[in-house]
Amino acid sequence: MRKPIYLWRYVLKSREKLNAVSGRSEFSGALIRIGDGFGCLHPWPELGDPGLEDLLEELRSGEVSSGMVRSVVQMASVDEYWRGRKQSMIDKVEHNIPESHATLPVCTAAALEEVVGRGFSTVKLKSGHGFEEQLEMIDGFAQRWPSLTWRFDFNEVLTKEEALEFCHGLPGSLKSRIDFLEDPCPWEEGDWAEISQISGLELAIDRAVDGQAPGSHVLVVKPARFVIRMDSLEKRKLVITSNMDHPLGQCYAAWQAGSLASHGLRLGICGLQTHELFESNEFSERLGPAGPRFVSPGGTGLGFDDLLEELPWKRLS
Repeated sequence: MRKPIYLWRYVLKSREKLNAVSGRSEFSGALIRIGDGFGCLHPWPELGDPGLEDLLEELRSGEVSSGMVRSVVQMASVDEYWRGRKQSMIDKVEHNIPESHATLPVCTAAALEEVVGRGFSTVKLKSGHGFEEQLEMIDGFAQRWPSLTWRFDFNEVLTKEEALEFCHGLPGSLKSRIDFLEDPCPWEEGDWAEISQISGLELAIDRAVDGQAPGSHVLVVKPARFVIRMDSLEKRKLVITSNMDHPLGQCYAAWQAGSLASHGLRLGICGLQTHELFESNEFSERLGPAGPRFVSPGGTGLGFDDLLEELPWKRLS
């Protein structure tokens, strides 16, 4: 007999525009309770995800077909297991959780001053069209903070020609400090090979289906999007990130990163510090100020025990 499923809807409000494909400032999701375990559903329809109501209907009907619903079911199941043992999942892997980059939707001197002061060594910038005006400014920042490493995420908004134009326009002093370009244009093997060869830069691919992506590129993995299979990730260069979702989902991504690292997989600096992209709430406050090291929210399982118990859960029916 299936366990009853409960939900609690939430809305996160962003402080800035979060990427090149979304103009929203409010982002709806749902925390899910299955038995004594909790999970998080936070779709991005503008990036191709099913809508929240469609995902909830999958859960309601039991006819699970999407990676996100499979993932939330697994999240709740693992969380329930550790809560039953009265142990924290984060504490178990805390020493293996890699450091995180700082995600900056808007790059300013003041923002960089703050992230450097917090100890970040790598900055991820959300970029897109209009990069010509951005590059000269960022090159100045790169010279001002020479120890910083840079990542650019384009969310596939450029064409191949525009991506090559971006690479040609890179000042040498900035180019030498770039870790990778993420999703510079829609994936096409020949286009990406040309961009990589001409630029001499590594490319990173996000939103790969079930982790199946060409082996020559960095793989950005969001545990909230699909159930991770170890055998599909072996010998890959991985960057684990949150889905820019609720802090509960953020904790799941951190736990997965620590678990994968403890099994010997090759993880780079990850993207697990995204709660400050949104206005503060009781959950995000438990994670403290964003910094390179992940901080446990306390509690059992994924944490937040008292906050989760206090929520007005409604039966999914």
